[in-house]
Amino acid sequence: MGCPCFKSEDESTSKPEKDPLISSSVLRELSPEGFTILKIIGRGNFGKVCLVEKKTTKELFAMKILKKKIIEEKNQRIHTITERKILENSKSPFIARLYYAFQTTTKLFMVMEYLNGGELFFHLTQQRVFSELRAKFYIGEILLGLEYLHNNGIVYRDLKPENVMLDSEGHIRLTDFGLSKSGIGSDNPKAFTFCGTAEYLAPEILKSQGYDQAVDFWSLGALMYYMLSGAPPYYSKNRNEIFRNVLTRPIDPLFNISMDGNDLLLKLLKIDPSERIHIAEDVKAHPWFDSIDWQAMAEKKVTPPFKPSVKNMKDTSNFDKTFTNEKVEESFDVAGINPSPNQFSGFTYKDAESVEATLTTN
Repeated sequence: MGCPCFKSEDESTSKPEKDPLISSSVLRELSPEGFTILKIIGRGNFGKVCLVEKKTTKELFAMKILKKKIIEEKNQRIHTITERKILENSKSPFIARLYYAFQTTTKLFMVMEYLNGGELFFHLTQQRVFSELRAKFYIGEILLGLEYLHNNGIVYRDLKPENVMLDSEGHIRLTDFGLSKSGIGSDNPKAFTFCGTAEYLAPEILKSQGYDQAVDFWSLGALMYYMLSGAPPYYSKNRNEIFRNVLTRPIDPLFNISMDGNDLLLKLLKIDPSERIHIAEDVKAHPWFDSIDWQAMAEKKVTPPFKPSVKNMKDTSNFDKTFTNEKVEESFDVAGINPSPNQFSGFTYKDAESVEATLTTN
């Protein structure tokens, strides 16, 4: 959960789905009181992310805690349910895994794998610029995550370094799908919501045009530019200036990278989406990636060029101290999983493998 993003809602008329059928023994386990909060590791618009320990097994997880009141005030109920559904159904090694989701009267909880390598943004702020070798590895794995989403009719819409996590080995996972749009395909080819983070917004979103997965390739180009230059393209503290430049000023090549690297950058950051390279296979075939064995990368057999320093499983040194130095003061409301007037239908979830294990032991 990184820097604030902005959004306007065009999907709020969708009907909520019914909660899945889950056994009572499994439901009893889905409660915030089953976890101990160890550290705060991130904050966002709707809540925070904490490192937690499951009391019964001592397993570590990242728990995303969202405030229902803020979600409702910003008309983000449907987006929140969509994020939960995407995480449930995503079975890619490059997308963060969801283990549990539950709610109390005032809060929503998503319990995910703890990726102690930290945010890509953290490492960028530490080192400012990555080598082409390192950037190529990250862009390659991110591309595989995007390809998986796109093949399943999902537009990510918020690719940025704050939403790319590293595991302890240095492989990436995409996380935070609060702005993602599902169901994009032949029957529903375009999305229209104005949403995202200023530095990574594609021109067609700014123009309030219908758009598709091509917006994610613009964001991929902006992220690649950031890794190799030390800042996103057109960076400014003035958001309107960023927008004006995105719409009117073609990107300039970088002087510190290869010709192939610049060629891919320019093709990803084309203002006109019809001219932009916007299919994963075409990006993979680009000469910049000639050295990549895509099958090995898909199987995570390519050794990461950087391994985060991780002292132990509970190490949070790869997260911003602004968060980790906060005092943990959390008082879970005791309503547990009981239905309430503000119930988010369809939110409760437990990973199928965990469900099978629970049912076997009960």
